[in-house]
Amino acid sequence: MSIYRTSVTISFFLAIFLIQESLVNRIDFFIGGFSLYLALLFSWLATEEKGEAFISAFIAGIILDLTPSFDTPVGLWTATLLLFSYLVSTYRESLGDLDERPITAALYLVVGTSLSILVYVILSGVLGNSIPPFFTVVREIAGNGLWTLLFTPIYFPLVNRMKIRLFALRSTP
Repeated sequence: MSIYRTSVTISFFLAIFLIQESLVNRIDFFIGGFSLYLALLFSWLATEEKGEAFISAFIAGIILDLTPSFDTPVGLWTATLLLFSYLVSTYRESLGDLDERPITAALYLVVGTSLSILVYVILSGVLGNSIPPFFTVVREIAGNGLWTLLFTPIYFPLVNRMKIRLFALRSTP
């Protein structure tokens, strides 16, 4: 990954992280919560090559690990997101072109974000951190899945177009 792509990736994830922490976390969603950060991360990973997906997941994981709102060991989000970036980059071809298949894209984002939260909670419990009650976790994951499904038609095409424009700017002479 070039320095330009790395700096664009870091800037994108920092901006989304600030939006998540300052705006989205303040909204009281009807059921559970919504992780715009994870949804946009998985949208970003859907169009990355394997090596770039790992670097993007590592950057996004480090940013999440340094958040003051999580009281877990540093590296837990990074490990979780690296695992999912491996799975996404390995099985991306079986999903087809997500731009032409919006229902598949929506289901991919719902499953990806929901499973990453679930794996994070399980690993956090295995490492000895206190985890919320079972029904609270189920409600949060279900709420995140619902809001991810509802907002996917808005942000998924935007992220793809933004990536194409940002990276095309650098490749033109």
